[in-house]
Amino acid sequence: MQEVIIVGAGLSGLAAAYYLKKNGTGALVLEARERWGGRIETVKAAGNNTPVEMGATWFAEKHTHLMRLLKELGLPFYRQYQQGIGMFETDAAREAQLFQIPDSEEPSYRVAGGTLKLIDVLAQHIGHDRIILDSPVVGVSEQKDHLEITTSKGEKHACRYLVLTIPPFLILSQKITFDPALPGELVRVMGSTHTWMGESIKFAVEYESPFWRQEGYSGTIFSHAGIAVEMYDHSDFKETRFALKGFLSADASVLTKEERKLKVVEQLTRLLGERAADFLSYTERVWKEEVYTFADYQKYVMPHQHNGHPLYSGTLMNGRLYLAGTETSPAFGGYMDGAVYSGIATAQRIANKMSEA
Repeated sequence: MQEVIIVGAGLSGLAAAYYLKKNGTGALVLEARERWGGRIETVKAAGNNTPVEMGATWFAEKHTHLMRLLKELGLPFYRQYQQGIGMFETDAAREAQLFQIPDSEEPSYRVAGGTLKLIDVLAQHIGHDRIILDSPVVGVSEQKDHLEITTSKGEKHACRYLVLTIPPFLILSQKITFDPALPGELVRVMGSTHTWMGESIKFAVEYESPFWRQEGYSGTIFSHAGIAVEMYDHSDFKETRFALKGFLSADASVLTKEERKLKVVEQLTRLLGERAADFLSYTERVWKEEVYTFADYQKYVMPHQHNGHPLYSGTLMNGRLYLAGTETSPAFGGYMDGAVYSGIATAQRIANKMSEA
């Protein structure tokens, strides 16, 4: 029997496992995907191996829990490039409005080498043998002195304490069964809790050189007219590989990848000139296509709705089941900092409970 099982090898789950191991308790991590990282996904672009973020990317000084963890693990980070002129496009038929990004603006940061570096280092500390991939959980049942977890492969695991870091709405949409059933009011809140990243379409266009910088542009662009609604300079921390990266409009999901690429390049060429058409590669991630990230709410749910709801701070099944993950965090719910806070705070609660036993 395991002392602790954590469901989800994203940032929350791995932060919880890391903290527990630091305090003398090993945890087994079950992950539904065939990779760890969850909604953190750094990939190498096809042209020049530029690391581009298809998932969580930025953080700031106010995200103290994440900053503390990065420093503890010895992971360097660097300031997001924001120097020069920004663009705001209201109408494709008119020239974009130009603005100077003020020096006083709160800086954003990125992990050197990609956000996945954080995930990989946490996994290394935990031990790769303690993370089981391709193991979707389908059932949780309470026994006399433990919980029993069943996976989609029919495998069963027993533990004294269980941490679920799956986004609350996806616990319901994936039809995980609980015996006894979860409280009705909690289920109601879970059914209206927004899942961070779920509707996002991220893209990156890789270039041989940062031509926009050479012409005085920051790479920061906002648009109400093009398929790319928001984008930024996405060059690496050594400034040897270069890209522009951002978000596509939600309705772009109905297009094919090739159609989206053509529209992105057309927009960049319109805004930044013909040099934008001479790109090395196009990379994208449509998170709505990821079953472990998105499910249709069948109703309107506001961004960050119910993130950090007080009901998520309780325990279930006689103090053996804990809900964690960034959506449950009262501190920066729906952000990486919330994921770290939730993972470490939940691990601390379990450590306290074990010390009382």
